[in-house]
Amino acid sequence: MTFARRWAVLALLVALATTASSGSAQTQPVTVRVGALPTDNSGNVYFALDRGYFKDAGLDVQIDTLASSPAAAAALTSGAIDVAQSNVTSIAAAHLRGFDFKIFAAAAYSGGPAVTNAIMVANDSPVHSAADLNGKTIGVVAVKSAQQVLEMAWLDKHGGDAKSVKFIELPYAQMGAQLAAHRIDAAGIIEPFLTTAKQQARVLGNVDDGIGPRFIGLGWGATSAWLETHADVAARFAGAVREAGIWANAHHAESAEILVKYAKLDPATVAHTARATYATELDPALVQPLIDASAKYGALDRTFPATDILWSNR
Repeated sequence: MTFARRWAVLALLVALATTASSGSAQTQPVTVRVGALPTDNSGNVYFALDRGYFKDAGLDVQIDTLASSPAAAAALTSGAIDVAQSNVTSIAAAHLRGFDFKIFAAAAYSGGPAVTNAIMVANDSPVHSAADLNGKTIGVVAVKSAQQVLEMAWLDKHGGDAKSVKFIELPYAQMGAQLAAHRIDAAGIIEPFLTTAKQQARVLGNVDDGIGPRFIGLGWGATSAWLETHADVAARFAGAVREAGIWANAHHAESAEILVKYAKLDPATVAHTARATYATELDPALVQPLIDASAKYGALDRTFPATDILWSNR
């Protein structure tokens, strides 16, 4: 073999190796660290992982199950995670304090006929209306939170006086027992804790009804800095959870099995819970009502356009 021929063969081999290496790099999945809550409202991220929608989008999603939205926000701020589920009120409050968080994908819708968030009272409670709660004590997972806003809006809408009520903080898991012991007069409880609490308490009303029949109160958020440098990744993530949500809305039994697997929930409890309906678009008009109510009831200093905390890759 002549020198020229040997050189040509070597050049071809180098070119093939470079192409193969480049192809491997292009197909390497991008790692995304996600903070999710162990509830049905976080479900679309669990379903997207289990059904391979993230994998198909070229993402290696690693989920860290966190106890609350504030814990998720803290992990996001510290850089421990890239994406977190949070409620609109928390993101809006952070925005007004100068933290640059944006919601880029929706989680579950709030509102609708299925009661997944309820005002509950003890089974033997004399309370039978919103007005009966005037001057009483209500358990809430966090003061000045989205949950308190929803409860106050429900009280005022149904004939009560939200300003007369005292709110105290309690974990969701303890609310049923606190009601049964009459240490509190009512509590705002979400699924799956709502189903568990029904052993000791009854539903007085649908908390979400205070805002309206359908709105977006939860979403997947990240810092603007991360979104600016990972715009394509964020778009693929949003597409995957949207696809998962569409599937889950039509497959309650199968999605329940996945929820039990990843959120470590009791299968019997999940089987009896009212299931979330997942949002398929991040519509500013559906985000705005909770921002406005949060300003009205003191969880925010002022209201502002929902688009200020929403991110789009368009």
